[in-house]
Amino acid sequence: MAVYQSLKELSRDQFLNPTECARLCSCPNKKTLLGTRDYAILKVFLNCGLRKQELINLDVKDFCNEDNNYWLIVHGKGNTVDEQDLMNMHVIEAIKKYLTKAGHGDDPNAPLFQPLKGKNKLSTLRLNRRSVDFLIKKYSKQAQLTKSVHAHTLRHTFGTQLQSITKDVIIVQRAMRHRSLSSTMVYLHTARDTVKNSLAELSL
Repeated sequence: MAVYQSLKELSRDQFLNPTECARLCSCPNKKTLLGTRDYAILKVFLNCGLRKQELINLDVKDFCNEDNNYWLIVHGKGNTVDEQDLMNMHVIEAIKKYLTKAGHGDDPNAPLFQPLKGKNKLSTLRLNRRSVDFLIKKYSKQAQLTKSVHAHTLRHTFGTQLQSITKDVIIVQRAMRHRSLSSTMVYLHTARDTVKNSLAELSL
């Protein structure tokens, strides 16, 4: 029964299409520290598929670079630790610009994404779940998205788009950091249109 439930189609209201993603990411004012931070957060969510708490848990030292190869150290559910490669230069540059503007990139143990305590001043605290919810809701409203957008919506968007590109559920499982393949099977709904198009071309 559990496997059957995981195979149910994911509603299209639970993920964003590329146009909606672009509208969402265009909203933060990147001339400000707040906007620079929030833009980086949205890009990380959409391109890395992090859970809300995983993003909150990130420290500066978890943004890694060796020979111009970048990755995140993700502290996930059940005290798991995974490496998430960063292949999108827009994400990398967004994080680097935020750290430069924020000025805490030299402190490896500082939270990567920090709340602001005043105008263009960071606190040394860590974001909380409510503040992450607030910023996503704020920008989804500014983007005039009709869907109810949450952190998990952005994670679903990542999984959906990756499945659409790769057509490989094993790659999606690894990128989503699912321990069980049944958790990933929900993203196979993206193959439906591909199957329909293939059937339309079939001539035997």
